[in-house]
Amino acid sequence: MNEKKRIEFHGGMFGLLMPFVVMLAGILYLSINGKALPMAFWVPTLAGIGVALLLAKKPAECAECLIEGIADKTVIMIVVVLIFAGMVAQIMKTTGLVEGLTWLCTTIGVSGALFPAIIFICGSMLSTATGTALGTVMSLAPVLYPVGVALGANQALLLGAIVSASYFGDNIAPVSDTTIASAYSQNVPVSKVVGSRLKYALAGAALALILFVIFGYSTYSAPEVAPEVYAHQAKGLIMLIVPAMLIFLMIRGCHMMVALSTAIVVGLIMGCATGLMNVSDILVIDMNSFTVSGTLVDGINGMMDTVIFAMLMMSIVHLLEYGGLFDTLIAKIDPVTNTETKAEGFIAVANIILNILTVCNSVVILMLGPVAKKLLTEKYNISRDRAANMLDAVSCVAMCLIPYGFAPMLAFSFAAGSGTAVDCSLFDIVLHSFHGYGLGIVMAIAIITGWGRTYESPAEREAAIARGE
Repeated sequence: MNEKKRIEFHGGMFGLLMPFVVMLAGILYLSINGKALPMAFWVPTLAGIGVALLLAKKPAECAECLIEGIADKTVIMIVVVLIFAGMVAQIMKTTGLVEGLTWLCTTIGVSGALFPAIIFICGSMLSTATGTALGTVMSLAPVLYPVGVALGANQALLLGAIVSASYFGDNIAPVSDTTIASAYSQNVPVSKVVGSRLKYALAGAALALILFVIFGYSTYSAPEVAPEVYAHQAKGLIMLIVPAMLIFLMIRGCHMMVALSTAIVVGLIMGCATGLMNVSDILVIDMNSFTVSGTLVDGINGMMDTVIFAMLMMSIVHLLEYGGLFDTLIAKIDPVTNTETKAEGFIAVANIILNILTVCNSVVILMLGPVAKKLLTEKYNISRDRAANMLDAVSCVAMCLIPYGFAPMLAFSFAAGSGTAVDCSLFDIVLHSFHGYGLGIVMAIAIITGWGRTYESPAEREAAIARGE
């Protein structure tokens, strides 16, 4: 679809916004009532699509735009990765890795009260090493969530720690897509932005860690029945090789599809070779009931709730883009940006709004990049690394705290797919994603007080760019 072409609605911009408002209102209603599940989100999202077709001046063009959104390469990539990740998680479940880790933690006396804080620390190191928020969630949730529950840790706190850890690394990792996008959007080296944003990230993480320890102890509930552990369960620990290999491949920059495919093959071979699973477990076909199950099929089925919601939601996001909402939003900035603080505040607010609308922070950074460059670095001579940090940190704050964001949904889906009950909602998870709150407080202080704000004159900026700095 030509970028200049616009989808027009009855009621103008109000009509364009109505489909998203309907979807968001439904999601918030479900979240507030403790029913925030990916499958439940299908209904308000479908209602939003119906409203879009009803209000569009040319319903056929609107339908084509919705379909384009579903067929977007980014959406398809997310869908395929989710399917493959679901299979890896199911292999880990079938081969007893969770039982092995539970045995290990119980044997060495790991406290369930401290487990969320431990997850946050280990997960932050993982996400920093790999640079992928979703990859971190996929690696940790199906394995560590059931272990934490068995040790008596609070469910929402465990998943909040996983989501928090994933976006800590997404913010500061040199190989993160958001780090790269924010740096190049402001024409500044990645190494410089990483070094300059550590003070914000570490301060936010320190606040989060304190909260994970406090809430870990205050919400800890010793299991009524201690988890039964036997020495033979230790055999499942050998399957740690699979997630370790997946992490290694991601650190080396291997394509996510290649890494996940390799993990599936190695996991199946190891599981069968060690006797932790049977070849017959891989695919089970029952012609009497016409049903298909097995490790791989169950892994795929476990992801379908999130996959379908992602496809439907991204179709509405695509509609907002081609209806001209983002261009209109960004264009109306001059009256409210007459000071440095207001300019940075505007970038932060626009960042949060666009993340709520798109749930894709790397796209938002690229969208806002030219605006931040013009408004912060050119109008007020604020340094390029500061502008990049405003874009990246605030977007990670938003993504921690959106109930229908991909990381909370994945954490929920993988936790549920682990075989351990999940008695909390997506809304509960984001309420416990403390790094989002910690980093949000730090960035608000930085904007209001000017902490960390540095400047470059036009001459200094041009000279630094010429030197590649």
